[in-house]
Amino acid sequence: MTQSRTETDKQATMAQWDAQQRAAASGILHDIMPVQADDLVLTGGETAWHSIGCSVKKGQHFSVSSTGANIVDREHAVLIQPKYALWIRIGGQGPIRKIIFEKETVFRAWTDGEVEAFTKALSLWASMDGAVLPGPRNACEGGIGVSVRLTDASVTHIQPPEHWTFMDIFGEVTIFSGARTDITVDTHDGDCCILETPVDIPLNDRTRLSWSWLVDKLPSELPEDLVLTHDYISVAVRFDNGRDLTYMWSKELPTDYHFVCPLPWWCDRETHWIVESGTEKLGQWQDAVRPVASDYRKAIGGPLPGRIVAVWLIANSVFQRIGGKARFRNIRLSEDGTDRTVTAGSGLRCYSVR
Repeated sequence: MTQSRTETDKQATMAQWDAQQRAAASGILHDIMPVQADDLVLTGGETAWHSIGCSVKKGQHFSVSSTGANIVDREHAVLIQPKYALWIRIGGQGPIRKIIFEKETVFRAWTDGEVEAFTKALSLWASMDGAVLPGPRNACEGGIGVSVRLTDASVTHIQPPEHWTFMDIFGEVTIFSGARTDITVDTHDGDCCILETPVDIPLNDRTRLSWSWLVDKLPSELPEDLVLTHDYISVAVRFDNGRDLTYMWSKELPTDYHFVCPLPWWCDRETHWIVESGTEKLGQWQDAVRPVASDYRKAIGGPLPGRIVAVWLIANSVFQRIGGKARFRNIRLSEDGTDRTVTAGSGLRCYSVR
């Protein structure tokens, strides 16, 4: 089952976090673009979508510009930038779209109506029509400014690697690049996303997940098992029961340490397993192989799921805003003792029938 550090150890981590963030706060806050006088300002406490004062017809191009940030904790520079939190919809209904670039993101209107904006802050989407899960919506200090205008500029679009998609609850981001089976993750200050590819692999005691990775920089200097230090890069598998097991590299947490995700909602779904520890191997290619069923029993417990249904690449730098970089190559699911194998991103979802 999952493990947990002592309260004394967690308090020591938070003391380190406090010193780290206080030292960085002035520089982080200085880089935030001031809200403009004509912007619609969203605090993160809103419970309804807001019209931005621009109507569009289907097919028209419109530009969304944003400024500012929702500041959760000024002293520690815990903040939420528009590129993570600002979403757009048209005509009071879904679908919804996240901005990509704060200076300007250009959309092609997918229907007629008023353009509306919402900053989800730390809330989670209940559906992709723009409803959030129940929970507190507290106004943050500062605010995210939004402005919209019609434009002839080209639509902004980020193409993920072939056979991979951005998880819809995160929207498009700029942090993944490369080819189908060789992907670089370069997360910057305030980024968060999951890149996913579908598979359909039976889970049994012979199931293996293997990959090669070259990690140049870790997005956390501190143990990642607390909310405010939970910045990381990892590879994960999602099961047909809705759970996922994610394998990560930590500077401080020891190899084979495993823990429940500290974030709300995710804590009921996600478990983390440390497969590499320390900094000595950074900048060097490493190979990893995991016995998925055995890891599941140890880290999660309960009945074993029937199938693996997706492979994920995860990157988060929202909390400490340090950034990290890694390259993943040849992520494979296989059955030990056989020649059955599927490479994530290859376009194949299941083992070949022989």
